[in-house]
Amino acid sequence: MVNDTLILAICLQVLAVKKLDTSAPLVQNEQDFLGVVSNIARLRHANITELVGYCAEHGQRLLVYEYLNHGTLNDILHSNEDNVKRLSWNVRVKIALGAARALE
Repeated sequence: MVNDTLILAICLQVLAVKKLDTSAPLVQNEQDFLGVVSNIARLRHANITELVGYCAEHGQRLLVYEYLNHGTLNDILHSNEDNVKRLSWNVRVKIALGAARALE
């Protein structure tokens, strides 16, 4: 605080917001949803984007992640576009094993 004025540092960051289907069993109950959020927040791996926050108000269930400008893993694995480099099976297996280790 400087001269009774609160100074806030603001970091501009692009984020991705995912709206969950509220009819899914894991997000209907708020305690279950918070448990899922807690588990996701603990994941730390190079192939899993970090959870920044969430919203559970007014019947909405939102997850806020770091934005990845190269697209999602799903986009990369299943793209039919010619300009997208195809991942070899070896790379795909390494990514899958790494993600599985992060879930342990």
